Amino acid sequence: MGKPPITANQVTLLRIVLLPLGPYLLYGTVSEKWIALAFMTVLGCTDFVDGWLARRYGSTELGRLMDPIADKAFVLVGFLPFIHLMKDNHAWLYPWEVGLILAREYVITSLRSVYEQRRITPKTPLLAKIKAWAQMAGSGVIFLLRMAPGDWVMYAIVLGTVLPIVFLGIRFAVRRVVWKGALIFSGWFGVLVPIQYLWGAEATTHFLAITIIGITWISGWTYLTPVFPLLRKGELRAGDLVRLFGAVVPPTLLLILSNQQVLRPWVVMLMMTVELSVAGLDNLLCFHKVQASAALWGARVGVVSLLAALVLLGQPAWLLYGALAVSIGLSAIEFYRGRRYYMEEPESAKGRVVD
Repeated sequence: MGKPPITANQVTLLRIVLLPLGPYLLYGTVSEKWIALAFMTVLGCTDFVDGWLARRYGSTELGRLMDPIADKAFVLVGFLPFIHLMKDNHAWLYPWEVGLILAREYVITSLRSVYEQRRITPKTPLLAKIKAWAQMAGSGVIFLLRMAPGDWVMYAIVLGTVLPIVFLGIRFAVRRVVWKGALIFSGWFGVLVPIQYLWGAEATTHFLAITIIGITWISGWTYLTPVFPLLRKGELRAGDLVRLFGAVVPPTLLLILSNQQVLRPWVVMLMMTVELSVAGLDNLLCFHKVQASAALWGARVGVVSLLAALVLLGQPAWLLYGALAVSIGLSAIEFYRGRRYYMEEPESAKGRVVD
């Protein structure tokens, strides 16, 4: 088979460009919500495509930068609307549930910058490899639990229990390989069957959210453990602490603002995505020892945090547009400053930590 006409980077870029259409449709009519489900499902499957292309034809530093950003942005725009969408006067998910799912992405991305500077390479467990797909599949099931009749939901859960075992059998017959992920997915969906049957969609939704949170954080445990020796030895520098502050405080304030619907959701989504993206770039720049100073990083996250806090305290909501401008402007400077490290392919890029 000849080389395909599209590259892994082009597939990833297409996923990033098209991603805003999903939440836009989710906030629309019932028909538009179902279109959003189909659209986001197809978009999520492109992660298989760019991954296969990268393994088959080689990856680039730009691809290694964009792919984690695309995956984390997908989780962000997939789950954040669930605190706004309503079913029987109840939000689809509680803000704290969404917050715990998203917090892992910010914290681990920030810790990666700490590790890149020190050439620490945490081992990537199997659960971390399937975490993104657990989040994607879980968000789809939550959608069905909130939008579809009860019988349809039960059929979907049973199908989710059976199909992985079928694929496991086919893969074993063809390649004599046991796909452990299929067992995890089948068992995960299988537990939902009695909960849905006995207690209904509300209980199943929140149980599912808890399991997604569990998988999300357990998968991140190996990324957390290397920081504990650094803490005990007092080896975290000012820049490390500022980055960890930026991974926790601004997203938390923005999530609270989003829950209170002070501004249109797209403002909060855009700002949170920009902060995730520049943190991903920071991982690369930290590896090459050209990261932004603690003062510059702190100026961005400090201004964003201050303005968000002022809005929470009752100041005019337009201040958050100022925070958005600061976030985009200073992040754009970082992307411009670091362009040679992701547009080119430095030999020293080998060995970088990739989540």
